[in-house]
Parts: sequence; C-alpha cells; structure tokens
Amino acid sequence: MSLSGNVELEGINVNVEASVYIESENSNLALSIIGNSQIAGDVDIVNSLATVDLQGGQAGIGGETGQAAIDNHVDFGAPECDFPEPNPAQFESYVTSIVDANTDTSADATFENIRIVAGTNPIFSGNVVLKGVVFIETPNVVEFTGGVDITGIVAGDGSLNDNSGTNQIIFRGNVDSQPVTELPELSQFDGLHSQTGTFVVAPGFSVSFGGSFSSLSGAIAGNGIEFFGNAGGTINGSIINYSGEEMTLSGNSDLYFNRSGTSEAPAGFVPEIVLKYNPASYSELTLSDVLNTD
Repeated sequence: MSLSGNVELEGINVNVEASVYIESENSNLALSIIGNSQIAGDVDIVNSLATVDLQGGQAGIGGETGQAAIDNHVDFGAPECDFPEPNPAQFESYVTSIVDANTDTSADATFENIRIVAGTNPIFSGNVVLKGVVFIETPNVVEFTGGVDITGIVAGDGSLNDNSGTNQIIFRGNVDSQPVTELPELSQFDGLHSQTGTFVVAPGFSVSFGGSFSSLSGAIAGNGIEFFGNAGGTINGSIINYSGEEMTLSGNSDLYFNRSGTSEAPAGFVPEIVLKYNPASYSELTLSDVLNTD
C-alpha cells in the first residue's frame, strides 16, 4: 500500500475505523507513506518480514510520526484473516436493459438496472444518473469522465484471481452516491432496498477514483483500488483490495471512514456460516443405558 502527497485516512467516529490490514505476501515493503500523508488508525501486517517506509516529517500512523509511529502502531506478523468472498452474480437478476456499442453514452442520461455488455468499453462523458444495479460483464473498461449520481450498486462479473488490470472501472469526475434504501418504490427495484452496505463489488476489476465525493454508500471491493487527484470524501464502509498488486493513494485523496450503524454483512458477499453446537439439544447414552432400553 502506498500513500503519497497529502493523503489522510481518518475515522469519522473513532480512529480504528481507519485502521488497515495488509497481507503483503509478494513484497517485504508492505507500506510506504511519503509527504504529508497520515493513517489515523493502526496497521496490521501479516508478513512478519515486512517493512514500513515513512518519508517526510509529517508521514505518520496512529497520530505519531517517525519510528514511534512504526513501533506503536504497526503489528508485524499479525494473524491472517479470510477476505470475504464476493458474489456479484446475485445482482444480475435485476438487469432490465443493456448498454452496448449502439448506446449513446456521451450525453446527459439516466440509466436504470443496466447490463454493460462485454467488450463495450463505454465512456460516460455526460452527467449520468444511475439507478439500481450496474452489472458489468468482462472484458470491459468502463469510464465516467463527467459527473455521476448513483443510487444503487455497481457489480462486475470478473474472476477473483484476475489481477491483470484488463478490466477497469474509472470514476474521473465527481460522484454523488445514495444507498439503495433511497430508490423509489417501483417494481423494477423490488428486493433491492434491502441490499445495503455495498457501493462496488467487482472482483477482477481495478477500481479508480479521481474526483471528489461527499460520501459513497458502502463498501468498495475489487482487484486493484486507486484514489488519485482530488478524490476524497466519506466512505460508509470498508475498502477491500483482493489484488497482490500495490494499492495507491496519491494527490489530495482524503478519505473518511464511517462504519457506525453497520450490524450486517454488506450485500454482494457470500455470508459467513458459523456452526455452533447446542448442548441442550442432545444427550449421551452409556452402553448400560442402551442394553436396558425397552
């Protein structure tokens, strides 16, 4: 993970909301912070041989700079945890229209529950309004150069093991994002109102933000995440980067994480199943009990 320029990762309510977990299996340089960049929370790194490079007097972690930041706020050899498994296919059934090579994406337009057909590579250059599901087939490079107003979820059907960067979702302009609970009570959105907690779930896609946003309505998950330019604002959830490639934040990308009120797993991921035994639901019999049973 690399931060350069004037990048700040902060928690809206408490600093732990901006904490970072890094596996860094392919590189011993797990974290690089250059310039006036800060991570308000702590950093857990699975690779016990990893290093952290802080350059500049203001580069810091957990409110401290220099070696104190590393000593007090970085845990090397942290326990490995399982990344949540994405399931974007659950949103495909909501698709009601398509965007293909014949679709005009240069003008201001509104789209609802769309499928972006494989190989279309659209550039949305106008001010676009998106409602419901945006389902993107692979291969595709989907670029938004104008403003985007989205009330819904962006899903991509790529492979979780694809770190090539062939498939991309790029937001170059400003983004206004509202949760699915704000969708109108219309039949085409039936069932979507409860699919909360996710903004982008796109395995196999790199996801880039270059414009500002007031808030993004949920988690962002992809194979390669980048914030550049003046990208910044509040993210109501987490960022999940499945790629082993470096995640970069540069420019003036101030990100504020708000995880309050999150009691359920975000939509678009395979739910975790925990099996627990109930001792009151069974009883043990000895051999004597069995022999004496009528």
